[in-house]
Amino acid sequence: MTSRLKSRARGLLALAIKIAPPERKVWFTAMAAEIDHVPEAERALFAAGCIVAAFRERMVSPRFLHRIVRGILIGGAMGWAAMNIRFAGRMSVTDASVLEAAAYTIALLFVVGALATARFGYRATISLATPLIAVLAAVALSIRLGSLPTPMADLYFALIVEDLFILMVALLVAVAASRLISAQREFG
Repeated sequence: MTSRLKSRARGLLALAIKIAPPERKVWFTAMAAEIDHVPEAERALFAAGCIVAAFRERMVSPRFLHRIVRGILIGGAMGWAAMNIRFAGRMSVTDASVLEAAAYTIALLFVVGALATARFGYRATISLATPLIAVLAAVALSIRLGSLPTPMADLYFALIVEDLFILMVALLVAVAASRLISAQREFG
């Protein structure tokens, strides 16, 4: 019974070592060396604590955060592009060709942004979103201030505001992730 508990604890420690980020492997190897010095009754608890610590270290590691945030930005951009394509398809039925073209254009811009983020990282998101936010804000202002309040003008305005909101969120996420990862690399 004792050897079975000891092998389970060692198995849990081996799992913790696999989960741990590469920069913390030494810590978890040291924990594995300590298992023989932990009282038998507490070995399983010690090993479980090592797994929790490995998960925590993995979750805050710069590499993990980078992959998660980058995936969110890319997936979000592709999802928003898909929603714009769906909207454009609905507009093609109503003979609203300008709205259809605008939705396809926005979808294309988000796909390009997703591909650029996948290839070049946060700088691409920041570099592409910033001028697009400025252009869309100018268009929104011109629609709001320069046209008569019609249902179609309100629809254009609402669509642009949605795109502005999505772009601002993406920009904030990219800037925050870039700064956080830079700070962690600098201090970690």
